[in-house]
Amino acid sequence: MHCGAIVSDDIASKGTHPKATSRALSGDIVFLLAGLAALGSLSTNIIPPAFQTIGETLGVSTPELGPTLSGFFIAFALGQLVVGPLADRFGRERLVLGSLTVFVAGCLISSVASTLSHLILGRIIQALGACGLSVLSRAIARDVFEGASLARALAVVMTATAAAPGFSPLVGSVLNSLASHHPVFGS
Repeated sequence: MHCGAIVSDDIASKGTHPKATSRALSGDIVFLLAGLAALGSLSTNIIPPAFQTIGETLGVSTPELGPTLSGFFIAFALGQLVVGPLADRFGRERLVLGSLTVFVAGCLISSVASTLSHLILGRIIQALGACGLSVLSRAIARDVFEGASLARALAVVMTATAAAPGFSPLVGSVLNSLASHHPVFGS
């Protein structure tokens, strides 16, 4: 069964939380949720290795790129305040798809940014999408699983979130050395 179908079948599409099912732990949905949850950490830590290249391209110093990270963190933090209520009102599926769309839009804006202000704007948009995905991945796990299955699912989701900062700088460095900084924002 397709991961989207699993999520669609188990998540209320309008306004209410579905009761957790006693669904067996499914690798498809757990890995989907883990990947969605890890995007925030991945997006944060993949760009510092490319700062020098980004700075040269935009004509700014490396320290001037700091707002690309702080703007991301602030948007990610503030976005968490609205994701839950929006998910309750519009449903998890719509918000996951919307958050993914916002995240991709932020990636595209960041990858083609020709000024520091456009890059910061792209990073803020990217953070809002990543925030929604991170928050919703855990909420969906709670909606779909219960008991020991929920504990195992959340363990995998949190492990992915914790592991992403460990390998994402390496990925960013490799992408930057192979193809400049533009692909770094495709994460």
